[in-house]
Amino acid sequence: MRTWRVGSISMGAALVLLGVFLLLAQVLSWDPAIAMISWWPLLLIILGVEILVYLNWKKDEQQHVKYDFISIIFIGIIGTFGLGMTMLNATGLLDIASQAVSAEVRTLDLPKYEEVMTDDIKRVFVETGRYSANIEASPGKETVMFGTYRGEMRKDVAVKDVSDYALIEKQGDTLFIKLKEMPTSRLLNDGSEINATLLIPDNVKLEVVGNGNDVNIKTRNLKADWSVASMSNVKLDVPETSNVKIEAIDMQELGDETWKNVKRNEDVDKVSGNLTYGNGAHTLQIQNSYTLQIGR
Repeated sequence: MRTWRVGSISMGAALVLLGVFLLLAQVLSWDPAIAMISWWPLLLIILGVEILVYLNWKKDEQQHVKYDFISIIFIGIIGTFGLGMTMLNATGLLDIASQAVSAEVRTLDLPKYEEVMTDDIKRVFVETGRYSANIEASPGKETVMFGTYRGEMRKDVAVKDVSDYALIEKQGDTLFIKLKEMPTSRLLNDGSEINATLLIPDNVKLEVVGNGNDVNIKTRNLKADWSVASMSNVKLDVPETSNVKIEAIDMQELGDETWKNVKRNEDVDKVSGNLTYGNGAHTLQIQNSYTLQIGR
């Protein structure tokens, strides 16, 4: 009488298939996780065929059948693992884990943006979001933006074009520039950062709105009115020869300068004041920010 142990063939096939897929994954550079998701359902097919054959041959009284429970448990473990991988892939968690393993923190140059300011553009409006920015008055006729991006880089570079990190539109007499939020992990904040530098023609009006971030401003020979709002720390580089009036409105703290017309709002614990360089022909207004520091 011959004894057939159901599950032995399936376990052997599982080992063969596992070896084949691992070999192909090495040779063809497959993702091992994807390979595991792809091949494990074959185990259920083989085990099912083996059981069907057993049921068909059971009619033969001379055929003695036993179940190889160790092999079946082994197949069940592989199947459960494969099912778990499939569920992770379906929910996107497998892709997140794969990206997290393959990612590396790098600092890259931002694609440069340059716009010639024609006579019809009278104003530039900038939203910096949560990122720090450096803004400088320029004697040229171009608005220029460049800088660096630091974050987790995966298989493809996160920033390839200006549109990947900034929304830029011209409407009427205004050029709008808005820094975009950079891609981050859905589960973890990878700390991606943009450090952008903007060169703005010194004869064009500028309005900058932040989101509790830092900004460094070099006024140089400013010939237009500028305003900055909703920042954390504002640093100004103002030459002694400047012809500008600095208005600080609703600040948490003012620097050590000799401010004029200082007014403190005790209800909201904010202070306002102004400083004048030269004749103060042009105004630089800083409002609703935390600290203001002036250097030369």
